[in-house]
Amino acid sequence: MRTVWMFLILCWSSLALAADAWTVLPPVARGVDADVAASFRDLLEGELATRSGARFVAGEACRDLSCARQTGQRVGAAVAVLPRLSVLGQKTVVVVTVVDSASGATLSNQRMSVDRVEDLEAVAQRMAEAITTGQSTDETAELGQITEQERTPAKRRKGLSGLSLRLGGASPFGDSQAAGFGILVDGGFWYEANDFAIEPRVGYRFSADGEEESWGMFAGDFGAFWILTRNDFAPFLGGGAGIRHVREDRLNPISTGTVVRASSNDLEEDSGWGPGVFTRVGIMFFRTYAVRMAVDLEYDVTFVDLHDNGPPQSFNFGVRLIF
Repeated sequence: MRTVWMFLILCWSSLALAADAWTVLPPVARGVDADVAASFRDLLEGELATRSGARFVAGEACRDLSCARQTGQRVGAAVAVLPRLSVLGQKTVVVVTVVDSASGATLSNQRMSVDRVEDLEAVAQRMAEAITTGQSTDETAELGQITEQERTPAKRRKGLSGLSLRLGGASPFGDSQAAGFGILVDGGFWYEANDFAIEPRVGYRFSADGEEESWGMFAGDFGAFWILTRNDFAPFLGGGAGIRHVREDRLNPISTGTVVRASSNDLEEDSGWGPGVFTRVGIMFFRTYAVRMAVDLEYDVTFVDLHDNGPPQSFNFGVRLIF
């Protein structure tokens, strides 16, 4: 179908260039100053004349394509061009339709919108190029013919983003991290949309109990979270994964002798890198404000075997500020 359409456009272009006369009718203007509309018509006719080489004749005003066709027949024009300009908010929308006066077929229909009246000159140039070559107006953009609207980036939905700081505790369980309860500090970048949030973060956890035995963990994670409501008090849940470095110093008992036995504790260190995952639930407070707060609870596991005691696991809790 696309091939047939392109063939018809090329055939029409050749016939149009050879036609005896064209007519560019007075524009249909809605909310646009009459002088501005008339100036656009003159610009469009001049650009079409330059590109097509056709002769142009005057025609009376029309408001629809049926009238445009009849007017073209009356004035002896093979092609009738009907421009329409209308105001939509802060934009001026320009639609130019080209009709074959003999058959009534629509040969071309071009549409552009501009933010400034001054850009109508570029619109006339690009529409004339599109009409005479069978292109779309998007394909006719050149230096000096770019409208202000095309220079302006397209509007997108925005999310809230900012730094996050989390302080809390870590409670290991299982056979690893014998030093017990620890403290955690996280820093991350929080990006929040209406119903979800993502957060890359780095953090450090370290033991708070024990004198000789200790453990520490560096974590670099990426998390994604579903926010259940859009209110100031919003529950959320999610999880993530990342890479970890874990270290643990553990006292291991050593016995010597056969008749008289002596025992002592040897401090052994073990460490390693490995992947880790976490799941988290929490509540966000003051969600509609620029600075938000959240409390959360998470389960965390790191797949590194220290001292042959299996992967470190912990329940972590924290309070987070999002700036």
